Amino acid sequence: MVTKTLLETIFPSVIVENFDIVSIQHYPKEEEIHIYLDEKKTVPIEFSSRRVIFHGYTSVKKIQDYPIRGNAVYLHVRRRKWLDTETNEILTKTYSIAFEGTQLTKEFVAFLKEAYRVHGLEY
Repeated sequence: MVTKTLLETIFPSVIVENFDIVSIQHYPKEEEIHIYLDEKKTVPIEFSSRRVIFHGYTSVKKIQDYPIRGNAVYLHVRRRKWLDTETNEILTKTYSIAFEGTQLTKEFVAFLKEAYRVHGLEY
């Protein structure tokens, strides 16, 4: 329970609910933390009426999130691909993690906008 609470505090809820942490790498010299996430093994509800099987992963999407203890944080996200065995269609679930047109999480963008607004800076 403590682990879930900590994860919910650090990550956007969409990450906690839909992804598993595969590994975490800290690079002190570069002041970076890289967190690797894979979509959970459960078939998305959107595909539950179809006959699907796991069909690999999408390419990794790298997204910058809030810094932690002075380290830049990068999320490396892989979504699952599902093969519909009746139609041979490859399906993936879409998540709203990054702010459109950026490689930043929505929450981080909102934070930056507010910081610029409060401090009278232009962006």
